[in-house]
Amino acid sequence: MIGIKRRCSSRCSAFLTRRDRGGGRPSTGAWRHALQRCRGLTNRASEGDNHNTCKRYLRNGTREEGETIAKPDKVLSKLQEVADRRSILGLSCAYLIRGRVVWKGSLGLADLERRIPVTERTVFRIASISKTIGAAAILQLAERGQCSLDDDAGRLLGLPLRHPQHPEQPIRLRHLLTHTSGLQDEYAAFAAASRQEPLLPLSELLLPGGAYHPPRLWGEHPPGDPAGYAYSNLGAIVLATIVERLSGERFDRYCRKQLLLPLGMSDSSFLLQDIEDPDRIAVLYERERGSGSWTPALDDRGSRHEPPSAALRDYVPGVNGSLFAPQGGLRTTVADLSRWLEMLAAGGERGGVRLLRERTVRDMMDKHWFRDPQEGFYREGGLQLQRTRDLFPGRLMVGHAGDAYGLKSGMFVEPETGTGFVYAMNGLDDAKDGYVFTAAETELAQAMTDIFRKR
Repeated sequence: MIGIKRRCSSRCSAFLTRRDRGGGRPSTGAWRHALQRCRGLTNRASEGDNHNTCKRYLRNGTREEGETIAKPDKVLSKLQEVADRRSILGLSCAYLIRGRVVWKGSLGLADLERRIPVTERTVFRIASISKTIGAAAILQLAERGQCSLDDDAGRLLGLPLRHPQHPEQPIRLRHLLTHTSGLQDEYAAFAAASRQEPLLPLSELLLPGGAYHPPRLWGEHPPGDPAGYAYSNLGAIVLATIVERLSGERFDRYCRKQLLLPLGMSDSSFLLQDIEDPDRIAVLYERERGSGSWTPALDDRGSRHEPPSAALRDYVPGVNGSLFAPQGGLRTTVADLSRWLEMLAAGGERGGVRLLRERTVRDMMDKHWFRDPQEGFYREGGLQLQRTRDLFPGRLMVGHAGDAYGLKSGMFVEPETGTGFVYAMNGLDDAKDGYVFTAAETELAQAMTDIFRKR
């Protein structure tokens, strides 16, 4: 453990202390930011109060003077206006300032039939944001020396995995993390069969001659070519299976034990049975745009995707990670997901618990590929993270969106400032315009920004 102390100003008796259990030094920018904030508070404090304001800021992250933290009723009123205008059935969201949650709130219904409201404890199947958990699992194993991002994924799987048009080039872990492996999004039939036959090996999908090997499994570009970017849920399944082979544990158990529970995310799991109260799970709804009725699409009491108990009892880790839907099957609350975003915003650590090294998270957020020309929903990305300027126009936000079975979700933070936004909607009568965010999503983001901006 490294302890570093600096005097926060010549007038102040408090010290700024940073303890990094990962062993790395805090960045110069992080020190500069903290010291400037501390000096500003110190200069406003009187000599008589022994600079308690400054000490409290350093200890608890107390907001500085002049920053408006809006009343909860005002925030919900603004969000309700957006919900009414855009026909949002149920909504839960949170807002971050300087990497810390300053507000959480919910409105609408989690279950239309039973009139159960959305609350802070409502659990959503969060869709593709789930991929960030699987990515963190791979990165954590890499930090522990069990793999490298340049390793051949086929070797780690124990399969001769090669792009048929480019067999001389290995498919590396980083290619799977950036959707540039060449694998297309052809996995639905295999995933459905896996729920009935959990020991169905992944080779039946990936290798020629397999029972579920589709004719259009591969794109034209070689692995690692940004021009061949193709968003692939299958890539997340391959990564989850590799996590199992490296760790010897089921994917859901590894993630819950090594990533989720250490952050206090007790309402989060890739296994539905871990959610103790099923009445807290939001039903996901769809309806044709402009029509009057909502139709349950997933997670009502009769349509929850979950592996049967017998499948879990007989399952062998490393055979078929699709059983736990690593591409989109994480169930979590917005409160829990906010903890995950706080960890990323802080460089891999939250509440004294370090999951990843700071440089690992920085690499995760950095630009690894970009689309030229800049078009479509995914225009540039990191390691299973999206980089976008569409949610908060003109501001680079890093995170991930989710869109499945009627759910719309998002988890984004601005790396430079720590401003962040987490949201989940279980029903929305609003289509994407030009493959960017829906009007509901951008209006929610704008409303939150307007409310919490500094005066």
